[in-house]
Amino acid sequence: MSTDVRTGPDARRSLSRAWWSLLGFVVTFPLAFVIGEGIASALGHPSGGSEDAEWWVMVLAAVPALVVFVLPAVLAVHYGRRAMRLGEPRGRYPMVVAVVVAGGFVLLNLVSAIGVLLLE
Repeated sequence: MSTDVRTGPDARRSLSRAWWSLLGFVVTFPLAFVIGEGIASALGHPSGGSEDAEWWVMVLAAVPALVVFVLPAVLAVHYGRRAMRLGEPRGRYPMVVAVVVAGGFVLLNLVSAIGVLLLE
């Protein structure tokens, strides 16, 4: 493996930070569930309840949870773009991984919520 002498330490540091920011998903995944379930419980719909929550409860619980989950993707995109701007083209790889993971999670939750609302 050869190193490209055209990229400086700032580009390599940004690339490294972009990859390390992906570890944030390990923390934000359970945290998003705790936040979502906590908000729903605070609004009178405890986890595992027999009745489905209203649409506004689902929105109020899901939006903050999804925002928390997406934070590592924001960091990965920020540092990946910085690495690319500084001459490190490999900065796009952590960005793609982060966007796919965060986008997939958001899409999965959106499809699930629509399914619950349509089956009511």
